[in-house]
Amino acid sequence: MKTKLWNVCTLGFLAGMVLLVRPATMLAAEGDNMDRLGRLEQRVNQIAERQEQLMNRLAAQMDGQPQPGRPDAQNPRPQFRPQPGQQMAPGLAPLPAQPNPDRARMAKSIHDFIGLILFVGMICNILLAIWIFTDIRKRGEGSGIFIALALVAGIPAAIIYSLTRIGDRTPSNA
Repeated sequence: MKTKLWNVCTLGFLAGMVLLVRPATMLAAEGDNMDRLGRLEQRVNQIAERQEQLMNRLAAQMDGQPQPGRPDAQNPRPQFRPQPGQQMAPGLAPLPAQPNPDRARMAKSIHDFIGLILFVGMICNILLAIWIFTDIRKRGEGSGIFIALALVAGIPAAIIYSLTRIGDRTPSNA
């Protein structure tokens, strides 16, 4: 009887400790959440200020007024420094120089040519697979694996199929 009473007391003590400790940890977590919420609110305010600045610049551009940081008659070079009170994002690097337009056109044409070659090769593979399929159907013999090979390998698979087809012929008795 004493052991049961001792076990119940121990269990009650542990339950009480859990109930008392849990609110304290929740309060500590709530304080961290409040700090986090404050930082989030500050960041939202910074973004709102930045948006307002950008909207003012856009309005000035629409009105035809010269903007700070833009070239005009008195200031032929644009300023790339941030405005007072404006923060630059950390780790932001300046934009790279514009690529040579002739090289860009050449790279685009090479890219298009390679795409065209791949497309034509894919069409050839499909046509070879169709030819192998119809030939297998006509002859009533052969393996369907050659169709899959023709889709993947193309001309080499068609050559292998034609060689096995020639090898399957029986000599005619004339």
